Amino acid sequence: MIDRLSFLKGGADGGGVSADEERLMQLFQNRAGLKKAYADLKDEFHLLRDRLKQQEGATIRVQEQLDSLGELLADANTGFSALVFFQLRGLWKTCHQQLSAFAVDLTRAQETRETAKHTTDCEAAKSARLSDVDDRLRVAAESADLERQRLANAQSALTRLTAFWHYFERRRRQKALESLRQAVVNADARVGDLHAERSAIGAEAHADFPGISLGARRNINLAIISYAELLCENVDVYGLAAKAKEAVARRVHEMTFGSRADCEDYMQRVQKALQAVAAQKQLMATLKFKMERLRNTSEYRNSADTVPTADSLAPVPATAAAVGANRGQPAAWNVLAEDYWDLYTLLRR
Repeated sequence: MIDRLSFLKGGADGGGVSADEERLMQLFQNRAGLKKAYADLKDEFHLLRDRLKQQEGATIRVQEQLDSLGELLADANTGFSALVFFQLRGLWKTCHQQLSAFAVDLTRAQETRETAKHTTDCEAAKSARLSDVDDRLRVAAESADLERQRLANAQSALTRLTAFWHYFERRRRQKALESLRQAVVNADARVGDLHAERSAIGAEAHADFPGISLGARRNINLAIISYAELLCENVDVYGLAAKAKEAVARRVHEMTFGSRADCEDYMQRVQKALQAVAAQKQLMATLKFKMERLRNTSEYRNSADTVPTADSLAPVPATAAAVGANRGQPAAWNVLAEDYWDLYTLLRR
């Protein structure tokens, strides 16, 4: 059909194309465009229908979960366990949020310090470069003044040679004046170049802040890990750290917490643990002690890594004598290996 239309367009005798033939060609082009648009819309329709089916399946699953949760809460034997389960999840979320806020505050403070230091270093480097240019500019200006003085002295001496027998001496000195003038031009150009260099340095913007240093990111990570350990200790005073971790790893119908009295006891302990997490005493002193311990034992996979290996932070097995001496003290936690409070999502890379 395209060939036939081309034949019609060219004409048997090479003549022009009539208006009817032009409209016919335009109709065929429009038809092809409509077919392509229709195919695209059809593909998009099938894609949206698949997404709708997926969303319907997700909605059905959520509704089933809600129905299952409603059945659990309606049952006197399982309702209180479900309440404990979600309160433990709430405890985990609170600890994660507090740890996240701590990490953000540490990072912001360190970034502020290092940005200020970066700006100061840039200013100092710029001042040193300007001082160097000023020294070279002073030397160049003195050299230009000296060359100009030599030229002036030579011109003055030339004007005193007025006798006819000074003819050859005047010619010799006039030739010497050209080299002196060129020396003055070169010296002035050197001064101009140095002025331009100084202006360029003065107009330079500071280099972009490269980000927090490797050592600072390592220290921030050790502080976050130390704080996570402190949260574990405060929560586990009420025997809830491991239970909270289990609650976020399992589903509600997979966990039970005993009788109603047992569940009420759990809920009371959760409330006390939340209060302990929200009002920690002597935080900085404890964190410094923990950071020093971690800094002495932490190891890294390579020189550019900022997160220590979990094995290097594993608690040292205690001897029987040490256990007896430290009876009643909080247990050591490897929060990095266990990923307590979703720690890995907060560490600075």
